[in-house]
Amino acid sequence: MKIHTQYPFNVLVMTDRVVAKAAGKTVEVVVVSEETRATKEYKAINPTNKFPLLETPEGNLQESMTIAKYLAAGHPTLLGKNAVERAQIDQWCTWLIAGNIQKSFPAIYAILGHQPTEQAAFNDAVTAMKASVRQIDGSLKGDWLVGSSVTVADLALGGILSMAFQTVLDAGFKKAAPKACAWFARVAALPEFVSVFGKVKQCSKSLKPVIKAKEEPKKKQEPAAKKEKKADDGFPPKNPLDALPPSPWNFFDFKTLYVNHEDKRGAAMEELRKQFDPQGYSFWYVHYDKFGTEGQVFYKFQNLLQGFLQRFDHFRKHAFGKVNMIGAEPNLEIKGVFCFRGLELPQEAKDHPQFEYMQPRKMDPLNNTDDWNLIAQHWGAAEGLECEGLPVVVASWHK
Repeated sequence: MKIHTQYPFNVLVMTDRVVAKAAGKTVEVVVVSEETRATKEYKAINPTNKFPLLETPEGNLQESMTIAKYLAAGHPTLLGKNAVERAQIDQWCTWLIAGNIQKSFPAIYAILGHQPTEQAAFNDAVTAMKASVRQIDGSLKGDWLVGSSVTVADLALGGILSMAFQTVLDAGFKKAAPKACAWFARVAALPEFVSVFGKVKQCSKSLKPVIKAKEEPKKKQEPAAKKEKKADDGFPPKNPLDALPPSPWNFFDFKTLYVNHEDKRGAAMEELRKQFDPQGYSFWYVHYDKFGTEGQVFYKFQNLLQGFLQRFDHFRKHAFGKVNMIGAEPNLEIKGVFCFRGLELPQEAKDHPQFEYMQPRKMDPLNNTDDWNLIAQHWGAAEGLECEGLPVVVASWHK
């Protein structure tokens, strides 16, 4: 049997090769040139002009998942041990070809420099990638996606996710999807997988993408006689939060008042009660979800906290909060409270590479006494005081 392709290192072709090896079958990779592809003779073999194509004595097949299932035919476990497992494998293959993981490809292309992308598109691709892997994480009940043995589902998803785990899904992501990360490590360690993909190592830190500047649409010049005076400075709001209905709360003045107030847990909180606009702002409690040895060494955990706040530095106009390190070695914790413009988590928080590990919870301070007290404890936190029953060792404003 022969697999036709234009690129021998295409991840779909490589995945089909892994399935063939796992099934004990031999396939030859045929690299088709553009000249050959254009001939009448080759078009008769490949009328759709798509790759990969599997050439067999019985006929030719296309589409990677179809090829993988054909190659796995006859194996006792690769296609499932019973009707339910076979259907579950089909379910994963359908999920895969529906485009869930493909949404993440722009991020990988940008990191490899193959196709630079704008920052917003890169962020969206990374978000889609992580969401897909979390779905896998939530579905895992054992070592493998289906049943108790490796199947085509594992090999197909593992192959197509191999680059994501090498470039974006770093050590920190293991906290969000520990089962999926362990599952991929098992797939990547299979001898058949290693023989095709090589030794795949999950990245400890995500790689930087090649970002291109956002292309602004060129404004069509209007005849001088038809130009109208634009309101304000003539520029649209730079942030969607600027377009929200006006709030009676002077947020900037309140931040100044609170930070400089001597009684932050008393009189300053009463000012908050008087001024807070629950229709225009929302409170969020955050608790950093530690991974591995995080929180055991003071200076390392402090660097992590400072790095988190530095990456949030650009978002101050519509945010106010305090994030504190509490406790003592080797059980330090990072917790805090933010107030954001709007009633949902802002896009800036969603785009923050570490915010997803903060376990945010929306608060209801005016109706929930515990939430009100949490705000007072964290916004009034200072070294030497206690917060949530633990000593405060670092108190950091975001204002």
